[in-house]
Amino acid sequence: MKINPVWLRTFCVLVDTGHFTRTAEKLFMTQPGVSQHIQKLESACGYPLIKRSGKTFTVTMQGEKLYTYARTLEDNEQQLLAQLGAEDPYSGTCRIACSGSSAIRLYSRLLQEQQTYPGLRIYLQAAPYQSVLNALKENQIDLGIVTEKPDSLSFEAKKIGRESIAIIVPANRPQGAQNLADYLFDLGMVRHPDSDYYTSLYLSHSESDTLRAVPFNKIPTMSFVNQIHEILLPVSMGLGFTVLPRSVLEASAYQSALSVMGNIPLIEEPLYLIYRSDRDLPARMHTLIPVLQTQLDQV
Repeated sequence: MKINPVWLRTFCVLVDTGHFTRTAEKLFMTQPGVSQHIQKLESACGYPLIKRSGKTFTVTMQGEKLYTYARTLEDNEQQLLAQLGAEDPYSGTCRIACSGSSAIRLYSRLLQEQQTYPGLRIYLQAAPYQSVLNALKENQIDLGIVTEKPDSLSFEAKKIGRESIAIIVPANRPQGAQNLADYLFDLGMVRHPDSDYYTSLYLSHSESDTLRAVPFNKIPTMSFVNQIHEILLPVSMGLGFTVLPRSVLEASAYQSALSVMGNIPLIEEPLYLIYRSDRDLPARMHTLIPVLQTQLDQV
């Protein structure tokens, strides 16, 4: 019996999500339908692929090998499609990974480019720095945009823009604080996965002795959220301050209730366009690079 690619796709999504219900939702199937696909795939392979324990499961050794095989097939298919359209500057999938703040700045403009050239397919992934590098190494993306130039001969890196980092506070600031440290301590901090990074970056570039004197690591945490669009919600409600790129503020639905701390200067960091040094970029990516540069050079 041959392996049905539809069953294989269901199996990969199940392994990725670790949950039958979420797999069904992602594939627009019923949960029994997911179970049926797995059973048929196990029958075709002749081995159990998962070991069930109540509502959870673990992947068997045979399942792990099949998953690796499936991902290899997927990567080979993406490489083939990329090669087929490599010389067409206005057609093909454009795979880009960057920070969440850069994605906010880029996505709408990239979709406009897709409207102009319907043959393009925009794939934009928000990811942390190391994940961008890993995706490039594994040929999952064509371009990455990062704030730190990679120290590796495996990548080409070109400066493509800038990002302004700001301390973002509620528009209606509480009264009574005698100095900056008291004000920030009274307000408390809304933290997120990159808050320590942005705070460290801010302090390392700042020439403000007042700011350097603030022990940010001791400021109480008022909230934590990992969804970039929602980081500014508690700040807008007066429940803390945060440190983020200003572009996140400018794109926020809560912008009217927020402000940049005006007595502390913004900090600018460079943005680098990176790609694998051992691969020529497809022509379609050269179509997008000027668009990326125009968008990211605005602060």
